[in-house]
Amino acid sequence: MNNDIKKILKIIKSMEEYYNKKFLNTQIIINNCNLKDNQTSVTEFDIDITDYCIKKINENFENSNIIIEEDNSTNSNNFNDLTWIIDPLDGTASFIRSYPVWGIGIAVLYKKEPIVSYFYTPLANQKFLAYGDKIFVNNKDMQSNQAILTDDTKTIFISSKLHEKISFDDLKGYKLRNFGSTIYHIFLVSIGKAESCIIGSCYLWDIAAVFYLANQNNYSFYEYKTDKIITLDELLKYSSNKIDKILQFKKVSSANE
Repeated sequence: MNNDIKKILKIIKSMEEYYNKKFLNTQIIINNCNLKDNQTSVTEFDIDITDYCIKKINENFENSNIIIEEDNSTNSNNFNDLTWIIDPLDGTASFIRSYPVWGIGIAVLYKKEPIVSYFYTPLANQKFLAYGDKIFVNNKDMQSNQAILTDDTKTIFISSKLHEKISFDDLKGYKLRNFGSTIYHIFLVSIGKAESCIIGSCYLWDIAAVFYLANQNNYSFYEYKTDKIITLDELLKYSSNKIDKILQFKKVSSANE
């Protein structure tokens, strides 16, 4: 598995370089933006990145199960070997509007056990990577990046349209923020930059990138307003379907340990 981890990291690095090449070294003009059946946007770049990711994985791990947002044909629902769960462009709506936070999120699992967490957002110039016993933020050991939170900086990240599903009266005392990327939100929570993230509804690729880092730092997904942890096995059952419930990502409480 150590050799596989090295190969996996090399593939992820290749994807990151491709991201930079497409976004930063060329003039990007969004001339083709379409609505999918679920009424979310997709651009030519989403498709381009999807194709590149599938190609690189298949060149190196031909038996991998690939769950990726823009191509359902690669999902075999077989978790017996390597599984890649990828959101090629988390924050497409932000990207289309030239907002700064969007990027690629990648989870790698081996027999249902997360082994790599990765998220890269080029315009915000931030990268999160976790594997083995290593956790890096912007290529630096996370321990040197720990947040010191005070009462006036207590923050909950919220998904868009959450106001249509819950009352914000329950969140008094917190600052509510949304940067336009669910993966970015949960990565920030998992390194102690906010108290929690509330997600209205989502797909597996919207949250999977954080799975390994969450395990390392003792965070988990809960059903909102309960102490019920949603296990990884439960989440993986949604490999092809929408997770149509409100989730809260937060530190595991002592009652659940």
